[in-house]
This record gives sequence, structure tokens and C-alpha cells, in this order.
Amino acid sequence: MSSRLRLCHVFPNFGHGGPEVRTSGLINALGTDFEHVIIALNGNFSGRSRLRADAPVRFVTPSARTPCGLGPLLRKQHADLLLTYGWGGTDALLGARLAGISRVVHGEDGFLPDEAFCERPKRRLARRVLLRLAETIVVPSRTLCTVARDSWRIPPHHIAYIPNGVDLVRFSVRPPAERARARSALGIATAETVIGTAGILRVEKNYRRLVRAFADAKIRKDTRLLILGEGPERNELVRLSAELGVAERVLMPGLVEDLSPYYAAMDVFAISSDTEQMPIVLLEAMASALPVVSTDVGDVSIMISAANKPFLVPIGDDRGFVDALAALVDGPMRMEVGAQNRAKCEREFGLDAMIRAYRNLYRTFATGARDHVPAIPTNAETR
Repeated sequence: MSSRLRLCHVFPNFGHGGPEVRTSGLINALGTDFEHVIIALNGNFSGRSRLRADAPVRFVTPSARTPCGLGPLLRKQHADLLLTYGWGGTDALLGARLAGISRVVHGEDGFLPDEAFCERPKRRLARRVLLRLAETIVVPSRTLCTVARDSWRIPPHHIAYIPNGVDLVRFSVRPPAERARARSALGIATAETVIGTAGILRVEKNYRRLVRAFADAKIRKDTRLLILGEGPERNELVRLSAELGVAERVLMPGLVEDLSPYYAAMDVFAISSDTEQMPIVLLEAMASALPVVSTDVGDVSIMISAANKPFLVPIGDDRGFVDALAALVDGPMRMEVGAQNRAKCEREFGLDAMIRAYRNLYRTFATGARDHVPAIPTNAETR
């Protein structure tokens, strides 16, 4: 019999979102210390390509998605620890309790598009009940620490704050030759300035705000916009780019499995979202020494360096977003701001610290040895 601890992860879908990207990286890093079962409630396992070929992982598609239907399936996995994720994973949380499974940890990374600006009251009440079925709630941002405590009424000692981390070797400053190759592959001239972004093309990411800002007269005409990712907003972004007369300067190569070489083609990274928590792509851009223009969402204000804070814009200030983009596109401070972002990643957001925290959390709850759980920071109630 294997001596490895078995973890069963239940995702609404195992695609290309932040929780799936993080979990894939953790599985790759943990090696043979653990074995994993991944259940995707909608049967989507498109994110499995990020896993190493030798990763000890088994994939399961449920025949039923109701709590009563999921309970027997979860018991069959004989997991030492069950991990559920997001609002969609609360069905499994309830199913586990109905099936008598007690070792459950639930992860929350943010909100669905219909809760971009405020929680739905009925869903808030459901979270207050369902999330207490888990032994602890794991969140990657201080903003979510506050939400979990104040809105969901989770006791602070049941909240584990583990900030996301970034691979500082994989995401780093690339040599000029690699930058030239990345641009050449995309058809971008050496002299052009590139504003880049990456993520799932969904409405709450508000890439329409970014396209409109890019089309503004303040943005130089020798600037290109590079949007990496796929999603339901793609056709609308293509239409809007054509309507605004910038289609020839907007590049949308689609889904990219490895973003690391693409950051080398960028000069400025942009986040135009209406809601975020602790964006992994922001950490990747910072580690790649890029300056960032972003809406003031989630933990972005405490992630970026002090030098980058002048380019943080309140949600709704679309004129300010344009001005911040124009300032970085034209400004000589780009390299210094990017260097300060890289330095902050090195100080605070290294991948090794995140892996250690999750390894400890998994072992703590899988073995029942609850002697230490990563705690929320003392200043979690402030941003």
C-alpha cells in the first residue's frame, strides 16, 4: 500500500483559471510526497496539460453533481484530505458532510461574474452555512480574509491566508535576443511599444475597458495591444477593436499554455478587471520586470511596488486608466518601475514560500495533526 497521502481536489472545472494554475504548479512541485485525484464537476480537464507527465494524478468525471450524488463518489476516492474550490465546489462540501467525510479544506479565490460588484444575498447566506462545513477556508488575498470574516462570518482561526507565489526563475528578465524572437513571432516591430495582458476573456475582466483605452487618442499610434487568452468575450473584443479602428494593432493569439516568453515581448502590463483578488498573471508580469497599469481591485494595491502605485486607478475612472497607460507608454520610468516590481516579488512572493505553506497545510489536515495552520495576517482587516 502506498505511504503517500492522497488528496482529492474537486473543481467546478479544471480549466485555466487561477486556482487550477496554482494547483497544477503545486502538484508538480510536491512530487511523490502526495498522490492526487482531480474531479471536475463539468467534466472539463483542459488544464491537465500543465501537469508533468509523471505527476501522480488520476482524473474523475462525476456522473452526478448534486450533493447526494457526489457523496458516494467522494467516499470511493479514499482520500486522506478532500479539497473543494469556489462557489461551484460547495456542492461537494455538502456532499462530503452527508457522506461522513470530515477532513475537508475549502479554497476561495474570488467571485463569479454576477458578483463582480457585490455578493448576492442568498449566496452570502449559503456561504455562511456551507463554508462552516470545512475545517478551514484557504484564501490568497487579504481582501478575501476580510470578506470571509465579516461577510461569511468565518472565525479568524478557521481562515488560512496563503498568498500566491511566482517562479522567479521561469518568470524573469529575458535577454534582448529572446525579446527580439518573441516580438518577431508575433509580427511586432522592434520600435513598437507593446501593452500586454493575459487571462480568461470573461466579462468581469473588462477587457473592453482596455480596448477602449488603447483606442484613445492619447495612446501613441506606434503602440500594439497584445491580449493573451480565450473566453466568451473574444468575439466582442474583436468587434469592438474593429469599431474603434484599432483592429490592425490588436493581437489576440488565443490561449497560451506558457506565458513566460510572451512577457518578454511586452513593455507595459495592464489589468482592467472589475474584480480580482491576487492575480497570478500580475505576479508573473512583476517577476518579468514589467510596469503595471491596473484598476484598484483586490490586493493589487499591496502587491505592486511603491514606484508602481501612481499607475493604480480606481474602478470607474476610465479617463484615469487612459492617462496611466499613456504615461507609462511615453514615460522614461518604465524600466525603473518594472525593476522595483521584480524586487518586490523577490522579497515577498517567491514560489518556494507558497509551496511550503501548502505542503504544511495538506499534511496538517490530512494527518489530523493540527498543530499549525497558516494564519491570517494581523493586518488582514486593512488593505
